[in-house]
Amino acid sequence: MGGVSSMVSLRTASTMAAVLLTISACGTGQGASDGTGRCGTFTLGALDDDSHRAAYHAIEKGRVKSEVIGELKINYLQIPALIQATASGQYDVVGTSLPGVVNAREKGGVDLRIVGLIQAQTGGGTKTFVPAGSGIRSGHDLKGKTVGVSGFGSSVMMSTQIVYTKKYGLDAKAEGGDIKYVELDPQTMYSALKKGDIDAAVMFHQTGWRAGNDPGLRVVADIDNDFREVSGAWLVGAAYVVPGDLLKKKAKCVAEFQRMIGESVAYAEQNVSELAPEISRQTGVDAEFIEYWWNQKSYRFGGGTDAEWIDWAGRFYRLAHEGGYLPKNPDLGEIVVNGGTGE
Repeated sequence: MGGVSSMVSLRTASTMAAVLLTISACGTGQGASDGTGRCGTFTLGALDDDSHRAAYHAIEKGRVKSEVIGELKINYLQIPALIQATASGQYDVVGTSLPGVVNAREKGGVDLRIVGLIQAQTGGGTKTFVPAGSGIRSGHDLKGKTVGVSGFGSSVMMSTQIVYTKKYGLDAKAEGGDIKYVELDPQTMYSALKKGDIDAAVMFHQTGWRAGNDPGLRVVADIDNDFREVSGAWLVGAAYVVPGDLLKKKAKCVAEFQRMIGESVAYAEQNVSELAPEISRQTGVDAEFIEYWWNQKSYRFGGGTDAEWIDWAGRFYRLAHEGGYLPKNPDLGEIVVNGGTGE
């Protein structure tokens, strides 16, 4: 398969990640809050997707205020950049992949703590798409095929590998297995699939919604529902993480961040019909997609540390470790920091 100039080899991506983890282990240092526990600017690295912008809408519009955090500044990044930013010291909090937490702790020696779990896929999330006329009829037929993914080392990539192995009987490891994976940004991947430059694509969020409404494409592996079938859990896509040393310096700021996220997510859930057109006017995304994402039947944003979500994350970690995709099955009781967000 040729013609896709933005494809990134797995070996290159893995090397970059290893270098970044080594750098992050050295630490860049985070500023402490003042003696009262108040913060000036508190920063969050978040996923660059309009569905996620809805979660922060109430914060960015000043509907959720704080007497502790002067400004909660949110920078939006694509999945590979979020993984690279994990524990790099660029942000106070990063919304990173579940595998990124373990790899930073085990390979980078960074004492990362989880202060919130986000993005549960509750039926309308990740799917493997192929062109409607493709000879691929199910996940079993992906052997020997080229499959596009949006982030090596992401929760979606790893859950897809788990499903391909447990439900479809494939050797789904990233190198030397039954499938050739290529990393593409979501829009490029959609175009590559339509052009026939790749055989299949694992898509979710905006491109997944778009693909699901495209009569020229069809689903051959229903990843989020398949994952629930093999694990008994919904896939949790990401976690808010902070380094342990920052948590000690800015404990009140982190707790306030958790409160603000909880209130902002609750606002989005209750007012999505109001904010979806507003975000649509700002970014050009279809308001229908935002309402779809927030209907609770497709996704749930979360943001807290309640027991159900911790259990879902724990099941993902156990299967990923058993499959050889992660170096350790972490003890979430040791690394999850409970806050006041709740679900």
